[in-house]
Amino acid sequence: MDALGIEWPLLLAQVVNFLMLIVLLRMFLYKPVLNMLNARKERIAQSMKDAERVSAAAREAEQEKAKVLEQARREAQEIRVQATRDAEKIAQDVRSRADLEATEIRMKAQVDAAKQAELALADANKQIADLAMMATEKLLGRELANKAEQQRFVADFLAESGSKGK
Repeated sequence: MDALGIEWPLLLAQVVNFLMLIVLLRMFLYKPVLNMLNARKERIAQSMKDAERVSAAAREAEQEKAKVLEQARREAQEIRVQATRDAEKIAQDVRSRADLEATEIRMKAQVDAAKQAELALADANKQIADLAMMATEKLLGRELANKAEQQRFVADFLAESGSKGK
């Protein structure tokens, strides 16, 4: 091997140096880099799991929000329906009270009209009686003596004129 220019002690020293370099590089460079890469891989995996959990939580929150909104819509619809029913009931009560008041007013007006008619009839009867008395006094040429006689005469006259008018 001397003919090839290889010196065994130098070759052996270079092989030993190369093996020591490999061992040193493995100890101080390869293992820390591998550990750093494994840690990074685990952090990435953990971040992916966290992102997945956050995404699931966001979907769940979105579903819960949709449920709450739907519930709120239903409650709002129920409130509108109830308000409509209450308004219709109040309107019906107002109409009923108005009808009742109108009926009472009509009845009171009829009673008042009947009273007015009675008063007018009584006044007309009094005027007729007075006219009849005056006509009688002129025909008889004298005044009737007392009130009882006047009243009897008027009652007879009214009874007679009432039966003729019917």
